[in-house]
Amino acid sequence: MDHIIEHHKFQATLRQIAIEQKLDVEEVKKQGARCIKELYAEQHPVAKLVSVKSFEYILSRAYNDKIDVDPKGVKKLMKLMQKNSVAFIMTHKTYLDTLVLFSTLARYGMPIPYAFGGSNLAFPGLKQLGNNAGLIFIRRSFKDDLIYKAALRHYISTIIDAGGHLTWNIEGTRSRTGKIIYPQMGILKYIIEGEAQSSRPVKYVPVSIVYDLIPDVKEMTEEGKGKEKKSENIKEAFSYIKKLGNDYGRAAIRFGDPVELEEDHQAIIPDLEEDSYADTNTLPRFAFELIHKANKITPVTTVSLVCHVLLNDFALTKKEIEFKVNRLMAYIGQKKEEVLIDRGNKIGVIVQKALNLLQSAYIIQKSRAGQRAQYSLLSTEYLPATYYANMASGHLYHQAFIEMALVKIKDDRSSNRIKHFWEEIMRLRNIFKFEFFYTNKPRFSSEIEAELLRFDKNWRAIIADPKGDIYALLKKQDIFVSRAILLSYIEADKVVCFTLSHWDTDDEFIEEDFIELAMFKGKEMHWQSIITRLGSVSKPFLVNALHLAKNANLIPVERHLDYKGLETWSIYLDDLSARLFYLKQIETVRDEELLNSKSKEQPVIPDAVNDHGPHEEEMEEGSHITAFFDMDRTLINDFSAKKFMMTRFLSGNTTIKEYLTQFITALAFASGSRDFVLLTRIAALGVKGIPESSFVELGQHVFEDYLEETIYPESRELIQKHLAKGHRVIIISAATNYQIKPIAKALGIKDIYATEMELRNGKFTGRISEMCWGEGKARAARKSAKKYKTDLSKSYFYSDSFDDLRLLKLVGNPVATNPDQRLSQIAFENNWPILRFEEPFEKPIVNGFRTALAAATIYPSAVKGIIKGVMTMSRQEAANSTFANIGDYGTKMAGMDIAVKGKHNLEEIRPAVFCFNHQSAADFFIVMKLIRHDFTGVAKKELQKSPIGPIFSALGAIYVDRANREKAIEAMKPAVEALKKGISVAIAPEGTRSGSKTLGPFKKGAFHLAMQAGVPIIPIVIKNAYMAMPKGSSMFKPTHIEVVVLDPVDTSLWKRKNLNGHIEYVRNLYLNELEN
Repeated sequence: MDHIIEHHKFQATLRQIAIEQKLDVEEVKKQGARCIKELYAEQHPVAKLVSVKSFEYILSRAYNDKIDVDPKGVKKLMKLMQKNSVAFIMTHKTYLDTLVLFSTLARYGMPIPYAFGGSNLAFPGLKQLGNNAGLIFIRRSFKDDLIYKAALRHYISTIIDAGGHLTWNIEGTRSRTGKIIYPQMGILKYIIEGEAQSSRPVKYVPVSIVYDLIPDVKEMTEEGKGKEKKSENIKEAFSYIKKLGNDYGRAAIRFGDPVELEEDHQAIIPDLEEDSYADTNTLPRFAFELIHKANKITPVTTVSLVCHVLLNDFALTKKEIEFKVNRLMAYIGQKKEEVLIDRGNKIGVIVQKALNLLQSAYIIQKSRAGQRAQYSLLSTEYLPATYYANMASGHLYHQAFIEMALVKIKDDRSSNRIKHFWEEIMRLRNIFKFEFFYTNKPRFSSEIEAELLRFDKNWRAIIADPKGDIYALLKKQDIFVSRAILLSYIEADKVVCFTLSHWDTDDEFIEEDFIELAMFKGKEMHWQSIITRLGSVSKPFLVNALHLAKNANLIPVERHLDYKGLETWSIYLDDLSARLFYLKQIETVRDEELLNSKSKEQPVIPDAVNDHGPHEEEMEEGSHITAFFDMDRTLINDFSAKKFMMTRFLSGNTTIKEYLTQFITALAFASGSRDFVLLTRIAALGVKGIPESSFVELGQHVFEDYLEETIYPESRELIQKHLAKGHRVIIISAATNYQIKPIAKALGIKDIYATEMELRNGKFTGRISEMCWGEGKARAARKSAKKYKTDLSKSYFYSDSFDDLRLLKLVGNPVATNPDQRLSQIAFENNWPILRFEEPFEKPIVNGFRTALAAATIYPSAVKGIIKGVMTMSRQEAANSTFANIGDYGTKMAGMDIAVKGKHNLEEIRPAVFCFNHQSAADFFIVMKLIRHDFTGVAKKELQKSPIGPIFSALGAIYVDRANREKAIEAMKPAVEALKKGISVAIAPEGTRSGSKTLGPFKKGAFHLAMQAGVPIIPIVIKNAYMAMPKGSSMFKPTHIEVVVLDPVDTSLWKRKNLNGHIEYVRNLYLNELEN
């Protein structure tokens, strides 16, 4: 710190201040030193690590662990930070913004910048930690303090000189409307001046951060209605963190390209006429350019788009919301795909998640159960919904202006119609200039023209022609955005215009008093139905409307008001409202047409595969086809490397170096490293200098003593089948030649591709010359195809491992053979053939142990659930935790790997009646793992008296006496109530276990339940759970379970008299799937 204080430039500046202000030089120097000490922060490694980990923990309480980023933007930033000091100019939505930035930079290994924070946040403890982690606390106001300004400027220059980075929120305060707001230029000014004093350049990078939901929004919108802002202190900080213990969805961050200080800036300053700019490179121009660029990269959440469509309509079904959100995403994606944080995901899933989040935040309500439910905004929540919708408005306002301008000229038959169109565009641009951030007129006009091309390629001819049909042009549009984006601003303008028109000019005009009066008048206007949304009567909207009036000289000046100007403004605002109504009528007709045409079309699911399972086909003959085989767990029921190394260790010939490298690789593997290439290279170092001949002998010994008996009989048959067809058979494995050659010889296979260790003079050098793993296997297959003129599109590859995915995708006939869990899932989803070979012998002791462990998971899972319930004061959270943990731990202990097709159907429509076919006791764990949360189960009454009965009774399970129909019907009433409260129900319609693949007859209870609650039935088809615990057995054995979750079956139009037919239809869905 002393070297910063004693720096000759700083001391010279302090002397200059003392001379100019006629102050004592020594006193000024002392004051300057105190200012540097007040500002000083350092990035101590431990404090920085603690702060980053703390930030990650705080964020994890509210948001998904993985912050959404644009990978291309991150890569650009990495390169930029390697060579330059970077100033991150952040938008400001919540107190968590800086945490998101720091966590993202740390995640990608980038340096953490110094951050600026208000001195009001310098609480005891936080100040010390913050100062050591690079947080610079600055005074909220220091306008006339020349010494403090000089100290701040100098301190920033020293950070830049040292190669440090900086960040701050350019808006100065959290946005109360969801839009990016006016920039505050104080910190920016001092960084620019600090850069001028330093010897290094600074790159100014705009950063935009958004969230699905924000903890602050309700509080901030209430402040907009007039509620007093809470003070910022340590107590409120802890209260804020505590409040984060809810699901707020995801956070997303985007980094823009750096904005150069001296470049030609395109953004405008709303308060000034564009022609009045004396200097194009002023600080305000630069600040607005940064804000404009941040606006362009702002990520778009599905929550934001759902709020947008619900602001435009009173109530919509989920399908209608999906339809409208999908069109908005397509529109935004055409312009800037990387801003969509749900790009590439299924629309049904992402919309359901957004609806769930908004329901949990009490912003929307669901009017009915089932698929025909309608969603609408709660009458008190228009402001929060507007906040979230506004986060996407920067991508939509051009479209809104075009819609409104087209309606303006629809009846214009003059030859100057296109001129009138552009005049209206510019008028709209002016009337909303304090709501959005624009480029200059030439650039803005080009942006509008680009949007018009989406309306119609011949837009110019249609608008210029006095007979051109504007109604037809509007009617063929897929989206309409004006009402959702502009209505609140138009109505806020109306309130301000009305309040000004009725202002008593004898009263002194004080803006704060005027806003208070406008809020009162706005409520009166809402009561009189002059405006439609009470949410428009919010301070941030009214302040901007007053700003517009002030800019247009419509506020009192020397007790005089421009009543004619106010009347003109009022008439124009009424005209804008009428245009919104006209557009809404067109949209309603257009939506109905599009939805009807969509319902008549056959639904096409992207990346869908044939529903039928793989079937036997006659193999094509010929040597142009190769059958590639992996070795471990494909040809043999073991891991050859394990047997190879264990035998060598026990031989007494192992060197100290071998022991050491094997220990390191084992330790790395145990710690979670799955980098096979790295582990193999470490292991190879241990055999440096060992003769190859010793490994050749060892390989033959291991084969004869251990591996020969592990060759699968089924693999022998497969090889013979391929050879009989004239196919070339090749082993392609990550193992070494010394492991593979004896097995290849026993199977009659001549060609092998293996991981090869480099040799010199018959001894290993400790290096790998060829790595046959991952891409290495695909490379080997291509090499083989070139050598033997193989047609890979007709060739086969048999493998057990997800790591072989590249080669599996390279051949025309991939076959998952005894697949691991990840490969099993991919093979199941893609309908690749799956082969599971029989274990050579049973393991009753091991299976008994795994069965006991699976059963034992129930109790610790229940304890974990109880703790969760106590912490959240919620029985449902306790149940959710218990069920999910039983499913996860139980299936793992029982040795069940589960592959699921149609997984999205488990989440898209809830509540629902989840019906599953009942094959064995394994179903209990499978259903828990699949459904996981917000559900209860229906079980036979006998289970209530079992040791686990009380646990599940406490968690809401429903027990039914199957022998007494009346009691059974009575017992099902809580299930109906649960469904109406949003809790799904899991039930086996067969009523009892089949113990096999055979499907028993269905009872009616599940179907009555769905009809009474008005919810869909979601069929869960468990294909082979009977194999996990075969009939007559009471022990689990390791099994790959296949499950298909079928599309929901709508019960809303079912009639009781046709119930038997409906049940038969649903049962046939199971039969068809089980036969595949």
